[in-house]
Amino acid sequence: MRYFVLAAMALMFLYCTKPQKTPYLTLKPEQDLNGKVELYRFDETAHLFDRAIQAEEGHWEFVKDSVPEGIYSLHINGEELASLIINSTFPATITGHFQANDQRLSVSGNSETKALWKCEQLAQEAAYEIQQLVASRPDSIVAEEFVFVKDSFYTAINAIINKKARDINRIANNHRNTLLPLLAMQFKAGNHYLFHPEQYADLYYETSNQLQNRYPDYWPVKQFATHVDSLMNRSLFNAITKEGRTFPAISVPDAWKQEVRLDSLISQPTLFVIWKSDDAASRHITGQLMRWTRPYRNQGLQVCLISMDNDRDKWLSAIKEDRLAVLHLSDLNGDTSPVLQQLGLSAIPYLLLTDSNRIIVKRTRELDDLSTALRQLMKN
Repeated sequence: MRYFVLAAMALMFLYCTKPQKTPYLTLKPEQDLNGKVELYRFDETAHLFDRAIQAEEGHWEFVKDSVPEGIYSLHINGEELASLIINSTFPATITGHFQANDQRLSVSGNSETKALWKCEQLAQEAAYEIQQLVASRPDSIVAEEFVFVKDSFYTAINAIINKKARDINRIANNHRNTLLPLLAMQFKAGNHYLFHPEQYADLYYETSNQLQNRYPDYWPVKQFATHVDSLMNRSLFNAITKEGRTFPAISVPDAWKQEVRLDSLISQPTLFVIWKSDDAASRHITGQLMRWTRPYRNQGLQVCLISMDNDRDKWLSAIKEDRLAVLHLSDLNGDTSPVLQQLGLSAIPYLLLTDSNRIIVKRTRELDDLSTALRQLMKN
């Protein structure tokens, strides 16, 4: 009997002294948490990875034997609260207010997530600053001042975006061997990309290669790589008429089917408008084109419209309706016109502004975007 008691006591001692698993993530809320506390991992879809258990003193702990690197999302009662990057640093602790409308969270033991939250904060600051800037715009503007006022807003918004992009990129570079650069490339401030795909195409390409080398089998990385491949193909295509390049030497027939070499036209600053008579966005531009360009045409700007129409009568009718007293060209092949491909364009309308040396100084789809470039070009 004595041996039986001793054996039982030994077993109890071993059980009580058996080391417990260390949680890889602990939450220390500053208020009571009730309900489900879950962690989702992003792969092809966001799927439930782990569910926290409530420990002593109101702490919540995530405990699991194996935790793969990846992008995770913390959910409280089914509501997404924060994004995390779980790398190789364990354990991590998050403290603060775990409420959707009062996210004051801090993290220790996970520098990648700390950096991610700083980047997210910068993106939110950019959105707020842009919102405040737009809210300060006057309700009414004298017509003569509209272009200049609008230009100042574009300049101010771009300054905000560029500054935040530099700050975020600096942080991402300090964590280049993690998944942070992947998330940083996708940040937006409202409807503004902080890293616009066309402007930062080289950075997208560099980031994709770096991620594929480190995380070749992680689905979000493979998906990003596919997006970047498409972007690079498009960028190479678009580069034909990229700002700073020489305008392509191509020919397009005029209304009398006489071939006109576009490069031979450019002996002075020239604005090419690629449009179509039954395209609403195109007609929005042509409807204001003559009035909008008048002061620049008086200073020597040449305007040439290249139509993607396939109906001669509709094309000529639109020219008459919008009183477009400028040079017009079209091969009347419509959407199958080789002109689009020769100019590296995949959509209409487009505006290409060149200087007198055939160098493209501005490429845009909005007439108002030309203001600064035109003023500078005509000044010189």
